[in-house]
Amino acid sequence: MSANFFFTGAIVVVVTGDEAPLFPGRLHAQGVVLKNLYYSRDNSVHFSLSVRDVAALRREARHFKGKIRFEKREGLPFFVQRLAHYSPLIITSACFFIFMIVLSAMIIRIDVQGADQEMKADVFAFLKKEGIREGAVTFEPLDTDRLSRQAARDIPGLTRFTIEKKGAVYYVEVAAEKKEKSPVIKSRHMKAAKSGVVRDLFVEYGVSKVRRGDFIEAGDRLISGSKKTPASGTVTAETWYKATVTLDENGLKIRSGEKRRNVFFYLNNEKYTILTAAPFSKPFQTEEKQYVFHFFSYQLPFSVRTKTDYALHQAEWSESTSEQEWRGIQSARAALMARLPREAVIEGENVLQKRVENGKVKMIIHFQVLENIAIH
Repeated sequence: MSANFFFTGAIVVVVTGDEAPLFPGRLHAQGVVLKNLYYSRDNSVHFSLSVRDVAALRREARHFKGKIRFEKREGLPFFVQRLAHYSPLIITSACFFIFMIVLSAMIIRIDVQGADQEMKADVFAFLKKEGIREGAVTFEPLDTDRLSRQAARDIPGLTRFTIEKKGAVYYVEVAAEKKEKSPVIKSRHMKAAKSGVVRDLFVEYGVSKVRRGDFIEAGDRLISGSKKTPASGTVTAETWYKATVTLDENGLKIRSGEKRRNVFFYLNNEKYTILTAAPFSKPFQTEEKQYVFHFFSYQLPFSVRTKTDYALHQAEWSESTSEQEWRGIQSARAALMARLPREAVIEGENVLQKRVENGKVKMIIHFQVLENIAIH
């Protein structure tokens, strides 16, 4: 079937009778284009004609002594009609397929193994921050290496973190630092782990040797115990830390709002470009995302990858002294909190020194921290 007949639609006609061999000539005289013309020995003729020429065929049929039969309908219009006839089934099947793909991308359950309740809470909080939570739908592939590195930095006491996706379930296996078994207490007394000013104290067993407001040095006795019962309790003191932060004085580069996106479709190992844009000639930032699709636990052989370039320009404003100090303090505070015990609280901070070196601002910050300093 030619392209013209495909788009307009074609009819396969069978003509039988004594005058059948003459019938195509009569149609040709009317300007009708016939294709796939075939003469049989039993006075029958097969041919195809466009749907637009059916009216001319009917006019000639009135003067024809024989039989004319439409054998088959071909072309795009009839294909669309058949699709419309089966449209409920097709639409239902497509919706079911899409629903199953979305359901396969949903996180049904997250199993965390090898952690106590406190560590589990930290792991779930970390995964939620990364967009991995029960009920979430994600088409992006799981970057296990990046998650393992990030978890080791963000979760205190974590030594190993592995995550695996099986169907709609995520399996997380962690290992925490082994807590040393409590040794036999050689000292019956509690002493100060570091210097500070006592803010609060709680004595469970023993006799307190300090009071609120006392300045103590590292190693000073805080609580005295007895031969039968060793000292036990907590002493919260104000301690001090120094942090050094280096900031870029040249300001920040921000997105101008102009972006260009490229979209690629992958089928097996073949790459097809759906949308492409000319690259920027000025500084830009690139973000890439890949979307994979699963049907239950089976990964479908196609995926979509987007590459978006965001144009950057130098910020037209400059940070004030207070804004610059705030940014440095927040950076140093976050680094300090990662080192402190979980119960410690940063009470205050002061900038001790600020100077410019080679286009960078160097700040020395003093922090006041409340933490338990009592140890055996």
